[in-house]
Amino acid sequence: MKLLALVTIVMVFALTACSKPTVDSPDPGSYGQTIKPDHKVPEEHRN
Repeated sequence: MKLLALVTIVMVFALTACSKPTVDSPDPGSYGQTIKPDHKVPEEHRN
């Protein structure tokens, strides 16, 4: 019984490690760029 539990746990770890990550990598074209501010803010919302 202990062997079955050990094999099950190892298989779950192996399948989890080999699965595709859920988050895609960031856009390589955006490296080194800063966030551009929104200049379309109405006058009453500006500080």
